[in-house]
Amino acid sequence: MLILRGNNGFICHHRNSNTLDASRSVYDIFTLQYSNGAYHIKGADGRYWYVSSAGLVCSDGESPEDFTLELLERGRLAIRGKNGKYLHGDQGGMLKGDGLSLCSSALWEY
Repeated sequence: MLILRGNNGFICHHRNSNTLDASRSVYDIFTLQYSNGAYHIKGADGRYWYVSSAGLVCSDGESPEDFTLELLERGRLAIRGKNGKYLHGDQGGMLKGDGLSLCSSALWEY
């Protein structure tokens, strides 16, 4: 079970879209799976997270995409996509997978 909260709120499915919000007052519960040295994140509907070519984190993947978790101090973690970039909440509240460095918007309480 995985629930994530960042600087601006919880990660939750975006209504009427396959993307994820990073600024919600309510949360979704995701499943964290580990396989062959990588983590996969799955929603309640059984579909997986992935980073789209536009850098958006989507939640309707048919097959798992590899993510790396960096466990940090005080119950926080950072998540890197297979492209090596950090997942972060942008100013518009979208969860993106194009962060070049570890900053406060890429830290998640779990």
